Amino acid sequence: MRENMKSKLNHWLLMIALFLSASATANTNEVPKDYAYGVPLITQESEPFFRVILPDDVYEQTAWPDMRDLRVFNSQGVTVPFALYSQEAQETRTKSWPLRVFPLDAQPHKAGTQPQITLKSTSGIEVTLPLDSKKSSGRSLLLEVPQEEEDYPALSQLKLIWTRLPQNWQARVSVFNSPDLKSWNELIEDAPLMDLTSGSDRLLLDTIDLRDGRNMPHSRYFLLVFKDDAQPADLNLSAVTGIAVSGRPAQDYVTLAPSVKALSQSEAEYSWSSPQPFSRLIIKPAQSNAVLPLEIEYRSSERDSWHPLSKLGVYSVEDKESAPLELRGELIQAIRLKGINQQWSGMPPLVSGQREVRKLVFNAQGSSPFMLVWGNKTAAAQALSLDTLIPPKTHQWLTMPYAGKAQVQTLGGRERLTATTQAEKIGLWQKGLLWVLLIIGAAGLVLLAIKVWREVQRQPE
Repeated sequence: MRENMKSKLNHWLLMIALFLSASATANTNEVPKDYAYGVPLITQESEPFFRVILPDDVYEQTAWPDMRDLRVFNSQGVTVPFALYSQEAQETRTKSWPLRVFPLDAQPHKAGTQPQITLKSTSGIEVTLPLDSKKSSGRSLLLEVPQEEEDYPALSQLKLIWTRLPQNWQARVSVFNSPDLKSWNELIEDAPLMDLTSGSDRLLLDTIDLRDGRNMPHSRYFLLVFKDDAQPADLNLSAVTGIAVSGRPAQDYVTLAPSVKALSQSEAEYSWSSPQPFSRLIIKPAQSNAVLPLEIEYRSSERDSWHPLSKLGVYSVEDKESAPLELRGELIQAIRLKGINQQWSGMPPLVSGQREVRKLVFNAQGSSPFMLVWGNKTAAAQALSLDTLIPPKTHQWLTMPYAGKAQVQTLGGRERLTATTQAEKIGLWQKGLLWVLLIIGAAGLVLLAIKVWREVQRQPE
């Protein structure tokens, strides 16, 4: 009897397993309505390939951050081959030079009607500058740039190195340049410097960016003038390095603005509608002439926990702003800013994220009009590499014509961003049935064990 019951149970389990394995998934051909949005492409020339600059809507409305749900359909409703690419950046080269540093003592005086200040070094170097009564000047440093071949390098940045102090401090410094120690031009006014400690981390702002200056000759001399009310008295500048950056990145970026929620006077949260592979974040104070030391956290999805991203000082002083925060490809849906030992009055800092501009090349198979579509959670990647799409030495893809774009259209709607395929629906049903099978099987084994135990108990000793 026990063997008969066990055989029936095994037979029943086998029948259910065969039923599950026989469940077929009905794959249907894709149509534009399977995607949330689309835009008609205008192609007038009879060319085999066309390029498309993706609309800004695509970056926030694709169901996947890597844009695997992009497709191009022809007028027959059939998808055509395409490739995605980013514009390549030029190589950026950086070179640095140690600068000679001469501390100067200030001696204000008046020459005629014009107040002046004379700066002298112990070695006898003398610099005379007009004295603005509205500005106070403190410590000054004369920097001499080494000559390279027949000229002096055009510096992009000055990096200051100082002995670390036990206390936190911030300062502002103006930068002048001159070819001969006689005529001076003010390049930068009130550039911020800081050295802050936050827990076990050190927040340094030790570089002065000269690239936004309108007069960038190959200067032999630079002059740093500190505000006398914004520098620690015991600050010891041990060295200054001049940095020249050649070659500018040719990469284009699309800027995406987040929604903002102020959490307190020193904390705010910024979120985007979907996770984004940002290349960099632009953060600046909402007020002008402000410097903000910040702690930055991020999360990759709405359900993700917060992770540390960076600690940095951002500023907006006159026409100078801090450089963007460069990222390493992290997926970001939200960031949280916290002021370090500081509150912001009024509005929280201004934030935007930047992604690399993506472009698309498609093979114009079939007849026009073509349609670019996006927004389908069920879509698998179909983009080809450029070398696969375009045979080498047959077409110069950088000279291919661009397809025009009409207005963005709503196709399947936003529900396609969270849709599931028929195969996924069957898979979910199969998983549920499998769990029921496992529970029933376990219950059957328990019943079988109880029955065997009872039979053993009934046997005479």
